[in-house]
Amino acid sequence: MSRSLRILHVSEAFGGGIVGVVAPLAERLADAGHSVAVAYGVRPETPSDVRHEVSSDVEVFALPWRRRTIREQLRAAKALRRLAAEWQPDVVHLHSSFAGVVGSTALARRYTLVYSPHGYSFTRSCDSALRRFVYRLAERYVARRVHVVAAVSESEARLARDAARAPLVEVVPNGIPELDPGATPEPLERPVARVAGMGRADHQRQPDAAGRILSSVSDVAEVEWIGGGTPSDDGMRVLASHGITVTGWLEKAEARERLAKATAYLHWSAWDGRSLAVLEAMAHDVVVVASDIEANREILSPLQICSSEEEAAQLLRAVVTDEAVRERLLAEQRERRETYSAMAMAGEWELVYQHVAARADRGVILVTEARADVSSAP
Repeated sequence: MSRSLRILHVSEAFGGGIVGVVAPLAERLADAGHSVAVAYGVRPETPSDVRHEVSSDVEVFALPWRRRTIREQLRAAKALRRLAAEWQPDVVHLHSSFAGVVGSTALARRYTLVYSPHGYSFTRSCDSALRRFVYRLAERYVARRVHVVAAVSESEARLARDAARAPLVEVVPNGIPELDPGATPEPLERPVARVAGMGRADHQRQPDAAGRILSSVSDVAEVEWIGGGTPSDDGMRVLASHGITVTGWLEKAEARERLAKATAYLHWSAWDGRSLAVLEAMAHDVVVVASDIEANREILSPLQICSSEEEAAQLLRAVVTDEAVRERLLAEQRERRETYSAMAMAGEWELVYQHVAARADRGVILVTEARADVSSAP
């Protein structure tokens, strides 16, 4: 029989895609009777009022973690260790690479740890071979200090097994509240054709290529980039050089509303875990045109995957000018999107947490076998 758990989520920023995963997950776990808290650092993408990002049933704790310097990481580790000692979680879920390194260093052998990379750092094609090698070593370090690496896609799970050499890997696909049963929003009226890009304008989103693609359809649609960057990112300037309007960082509700008004969404990522922006576009009947990477191929129709800038530009043009093309791609999305609800995601995570917590003191945790035990129990 399942028991009530104390679950602590740790995120370096609690912004961008992370807040879109952790907030609905934390709320649904709290609704299920668990005690849930979120510990986070304050970065440019962190919401201005984190308390309003999740329900009052979820506790929130700010950590002294504003920059990615060694000194800040050490301060964050110390503060996290102190928080865990006071809050006494049954399970700590570390989200993304920096939280994985800091959290596994501070809390290993004291607490039950679950780690989700949300896109492995060593897949960053913009970095040097040496830097990617260092990132891979760091991920192997984390994988051996946590109880389970919980990937958000099959492609991420494969990297966890093969590159990070994680002893135990589970897959729990991301989900969003808009795709919960009965919650899918009605599509908005779109009197003007609009094409949007979205996210942090950094190397992952390939702003130069994305800017060229978006500008190529500016004669048939309004184009914009929903998101921003940091002083170290050059992506906002690059997008602007292609004539693309960049909104800068927006509150979650406004960013989602802008996306929902678009006819099409360009997701031109160089690497990814499981993009929430793609799921949000699918929920709002915004046609997604995406780069040809494994994470995108897992969720979208082959008709929506493009191997070149020219192919993406042609498809976007067809989407905004040809209703038959647009409706065909929307039908593909509607058929695929039902799998990715926040309710389904929370249920899967709850099962992982229950069995990892129950077996942590046995030295070897076999989550998959535990699931089989439950399904075969009388």
